[in-house]
Amino acid sequence: NFQLSTFNFQLSTFNFQLVTLMSVLWQRRTHGVPRRKAQLDRTLARIFLAVVLVVTVLAAAYLSLAASNVRLSRHVWAMEQALGEAERTNQALAVGIARWSSIPVLQERSVALGYAPAQNVEYLRMEP
Repeated sequence: NFQLSTFNFQLSTFNFQLVTLMSVLWQRRTHGVPRRKAQLDRTLARIFLAVVLVVTVLAAAYLSLAASNVRLSRHVWAMEQALGEAERTNQALAVGIARWSSIPVLQERSVALGYAPAQNVEYLRMEP
């Protein structure tokens, strides 16, 4: 009887130790870390999230600025092309005006239109 009770006591002690050990292992597997470390992990996660958010916002602002810069550069290039075309057209017009306003061309055109040189020119003198 004594041996049986001693065996039962040892068995119950072993069961208690086994349950305690299983409880500790279960807590380590499910909860993992003490509460203080969980709060630290949560704080670090929030800080990491804030850093990622700030970096994302800065990257978006940089990309927006770069896209705006490209758009403005394209506009400036188109305006420079238009300016060059306008300058070439202006030079061509200036050459045409110089050609048509030269004295020999004007004399030929006036004769072709029926104008004649003035023969007897009379000047009127006006006194104030």
